[in-house]
Amino acid sequence: MADQEKMNQMIKELKELKATIKTLTKAEASSFSLLTTESLKKLRINLPKPFMGNRSQFSDFINSLNIYFAINKGAYNSNVKKVSFTLSFLEGNASSWKTAFIQSHTTGGTLNLGTYDAFLTAIKKDFEEVAKKGDAIYKLQHLKQGNKHAKELVSEFRVLAHHANLISSPSPGATPTTSKISSDLLLQTWFKDALNRPLLEQILLSESEPTTLEEWLTRPSGLTPYGDAQSEP
Repeated sequence: MADQEKMNQMIKELKELKATIKTLTKAEASSFSLLTTESLKKLRINLPKPFMGNRSQFSDFINSLNIYFAINKGAYNSNVKKVSFTLSFLEGNASSWKTAFIQSHTTGGTLNLGTYDAFLTAIKKDFEEVAKKGDAIYKLQHLKQGNKHAKELVSEFRVLAHHANLISSPSPGATPTTSKISSDLLLQTWFKDALNRPLLEQILLSESEPTTLEEWLTRPSGLTPYGDAQSEP
């Protein structure tokens, strides 16, 4: 009889232990679920906005993609997934580029999207570089010397002209083309507009007025660099 009572007590304790373990497991699972949900809320970010072909918004579009892929590494862990995801956001004027890209990567009815790096190189060539050129031209048109040293202005002007694809190193003995001469005259006008008025007058009143862009860019050296009688602004 005593043995039976002990056995019943052990069975009771065992059931209570199982119930306790089950309760703890549910609590831990609930806590883990809550933690995971909260973590996802903190990491949740918006999808990239569709790129409609506006080149001024291209850099923002690529930056949004980079952030999204960084947060969702597990989901977008292959070239196919990244390229396909990006293509799905090309709309409006950019949709024609998407169509051309897909057609050029389809052979015998099989689509091979290639690597994501190669895809980025291709799309940047058609959108980013053109945007850089347009931005450089705009900055050239509105560039002003202000309190910059003449050398600083010349350096900035050369960089912008290069980005605008309006200036390059001439080949030895090469004859300037009509387009090169037109670009040269246009750049001369922009550079003169950028100079401080007193410095421009110094150059215009010198023994010989510059006749080429390179002469204009080198003439300020040796003159008062800020266009006034002081050596500092």
